[in-house]
Amino acid sequence: MVKSDNDPKNRKRKKKSYLLKIALFLVLCTSLYILAEMSKDPVRTEVIRYGTLEDKISVEGYAIRREHVINAPTDGMISCVAREGERISKFDRIATIFEGKVDENLQSRITRINEKIAEYERNEMKSGLVLGDAVMMDTVTAKTVEDIIKSCYDRNLSKISTYKNDLERIVTQRSGTESAKTFGKSKKEELIEEKRRLEASASSARVDIIAPASGVFSSAIDGFEGFFDVSDRVLITPEVLSKADGINPIKVSSAKKGEPIVKIVDNYEWYFAAAVDAKSLAGLKVGDYIQLRFPELSDRLLDANIDAISEEQSGKVGVVISCGQYDDNIYSARRLSAEIVRKTYGGFKVPKSAVRVRDDGERGVYIKKDSIAAFRRIEILHSSDEYVIAKEDNKMKNGLLLYDEVIISGSGIEDGKFIR
Repeated sequence: MVKSDNDPKNRKRKKKSYLLKIALFLVLCTSLYILAEMSKDPVRTEVIRYGTLEDKISVEGYAIRREHVINAPTDGMISCVAREGERISKFDRIATIFEGKVDENLQSRITRINEKIAEYERNEMKSGLVLGDAVMMDTVTAKTVEDIIKSCYDRNLSKISTYKNDLERIVTQRSGTESAKTFGKSKKEELIEEKRRLEASASSARVDIIAPASGVFSSAIDGFEGFFDVSDRVLITPEVLSKADGINPIKVSSAKKGEPIVKIVDNYEWYFAAAVDAKSLAGLKVGDYIQLRFPELSDRLLDANIDAISEEQSGKVGVVISCGQYDDNIYSARRLSAEIVRKTYGGFKVPKSAVRVRDDGERGVYIKKDSIAAFRRIEILHSSDEYVIAKEDNKMKNGLLLYDEVIISGSGIEDGKFIR
């Protein structure tokens, strides 16, 4: 018996079969679409976190100080009593000159010992720790803690590790339990004692050099002393700085009557001068607060102020920056690379490649949310070659949020699109 197409059961069965085929077809189409999307290059994403960017100018310039130069009263071999960077008082004995001709072998041995002692002293200064100076140690401790917090904020693990080691060294040094420091100090004392014995064996007459004023001791005579007029710093022009570039630094190895041998540096305030493009200083004026960093010395930021800006010459101006903070070896440094930091911006640190502008002019980023692209608006505070700092604004409609997974690469990204 043949079933009729008009049979209700047969029609119901055919309808179910038809619907099943449609459903299978839709599933197949969806699967093919997903496979096609997955076959494309996958998008790359980065989780949004807090960070900072600096608005800065990189320059080359000169550290300038008020320096009281002391000339040699006689010819001979000079032996420094005060150490480099040491704070000394007026009338302190800071050096001794051994008059006349000193045995070359003896002089060579004393010179080598002086170099070794100077190396210990440079290491002490490099750590920012002036032995016995509790105020300085407190300042360095506080600054190191600030640096650790900032590095955590920036997620800079290498710097965190470095600052952590610095802090541990400071803490152990304060308690007197750091074995490396104890060893270094005893070794330095041994060298000093050996130096005294060698000097005692010299038959030459000795002339002591007495500090005429208090300040910071330095034996780094380089020929720039007195070149810059610190009494009228607005006269430090690009032309003056260009002339300084032509000076070859000198190095004093022995005392010659009437010539500079050591100096006392005013440690209250010092300056940094550089010739910069006038446009790069747009918006800055005398008295403005900025920050200064010397990458060759350390990565610390020093609080400073714009002290003087010269007349413009061929599109450049001479800018003088004043600072009263201590930095590693700053009292013996001269020619330096520096970063003038106008301002530090904090907020969401977003890869620049993630920033997009839609057809309607809206600026923002696409985030990955449940494998779907979603547009999020941002307000850019500052940008560099690689990153932008976006303002954190939880009240912004469709705004970017902390820990959003932002899409930094991928083509054809648009709102609501499935992404791999």
